[in-house]
Amino acid sequence: MSKKKIAIISVIAVVLIGFVIFNVIMTGQEETDGVPRGATPVHWSYPSMQTITSRVSARGNVELRDRTIVFPVTSAQILEVHVKVGDTVSVGDLLITYDADILETLDDQLAEARLALRSAELGLAATRIGPAEAEIHAAENQIEQARAGIINIEAQLGQIDLQIAQLADGIETAGDTLADMQVLYENGVIARVERDNASDAVRRLEDQLAIAVLQRDSVASGLPMAEEAERLAQTQRDAVINRVTRPEAVNQAYLQQVAIERAQLNIALIERNIADFEHEERATVSGTVINVLVEAGEFSISGRPLLEIADVSNENLVVIVHVPENEAGGLDVGQEVEISSGAIGGHRYAGYIDLIHPLAAPRQMGNTIETVVTAEIAVAETSRIRAGNTVDADIVTGVIEDTLVVPLMSTVSAGGDETFVFVITDESVLERVDVQLGEFSAMYIEAIGIFENSRIVNNPTTLMYEGMIVRPLPSITPASTTPATPTSTPHQP
Repeated sequence: MSKKKIAIISVIAVVLIGFVIFNVIMTGQEETDGVPRGATPVHWSYPSMQTITSRVSARGNVELRDRTIVFPVTSAQILEVHVKVGDTVSVGDLLITYDADILETLDDQLAEARLALRSAELGLAATRIGPAEAEIHAAENQIEQARAGIINIEAQLGQIDLQIAQLADGIETAGDTLADMQVLYENGVIARVERDNASDAVRRLEDQLAIAVLQRDSVASGLPMAEEAERLAQTQRDAVINRVTRPEAVNQAYLQQVAIERAQLNIALIERNIADFEHEERATVSGTVINVLVEAGEFSISGRPLLEIADVSNENLVVIVHVPENEAGGLDVGQEVEISSGAIGGHRYAGYIDLIHPLAAPRQMGNTIETVVTAEIAVAETSRIRAGNTVDADIVTGVIEDTLVVPLMSTVSAGGDETFVFVITDESVLERVDVQLGEFSAMYIEAIGIFENSRIVNNPTTLMYEGMIVRPLPSITPASTTPATPTSTPHQP
């Protein structure tokens, strides 16, 4: 016979012997205490006076209170990024330099705008001289020149659009190739450098597309000016004809003045863009570079951040936790918090709730979406805590000193808000006593409505009922078999 079987048989034998001995003792026991031999034995204990500390546990992240996001003041191609993540910068330090070729495009636009202004001025002058066939002929020549300019711009746009479409197709094809290369690389068929080459090919095509889009915008910006030049030439021609046929019909001088003012406004706008152009970006705050979002060769875009700078010192750290709404009722500013995390070893840091957000909001918590209340926790000493750490926060929501408590397992829910405990009377009969529950700890809960010298059933079962006769057995737990302070009045909060 194996050792395992011998061990099992031995255990069963010990259990049977114990059961026999227990029955012999129970059978031989007299009813001198007034309890029938068949009464169910139950363990009990007196309520005890304790200090109850209620807590709410939540998981959160260490974040930076303040950070500065650097946005571009100029839309241009980035020539060089002078900082990397982790660099410390001061106010005025060089961050990014731009390619100044965009200034040439702006200069061209300015020249065209000034030409439009000159054309409008000539149109105004034409309204102030007598009619002549030469004037009409000159105006028609200007119309033809303007139309030729429009046709030329449209042709350029057509070529660039074709180039953009080809690049877009190329990016899609290259992207498919990259996806295939990634699969081959992950399966060990090709080397990493081949995968990286495919990735570089996609990047180069994207850069070419960005340049083509910029070129198209530059060319397209000239189309309204050419169309305006054509309109002005037509206006000038019509003004001459109107002076010949219906001189009183239209005040062409007024129309030309409007054209002049419009041209002047366009010139001012382009000049402002030229004046606002910056060859470089410099730091406006001191701190540490925590994120770089662009690289050389890319184009800066208005509204798209370039990098982030922040103070990473302890004073700028804050713990953000999200507490489920059904546990957040006891939160209050100033409550003590203990911070711990595997990321900081066995160290624990003391903190306090510094801010509770005024609005609850839905948030993904595991696999479900819960409504949570967000709290910000200030931590005085953070030598091992870093921004980005995940931490556990133990929030002390209440401390009640010297209150009457019973074991958590002694309470029974009767549905809704009704809760009761079983009390053993002097006649060893179970009596139901309704209680109001308060704060609780790991093992005990505040119970309002019981007597301090009541014998409370520690672990009631579903088979127990009021009026049931039991055999009281003192608790083997340190729940005190001596009443806290014998009295004849129920405990009040």
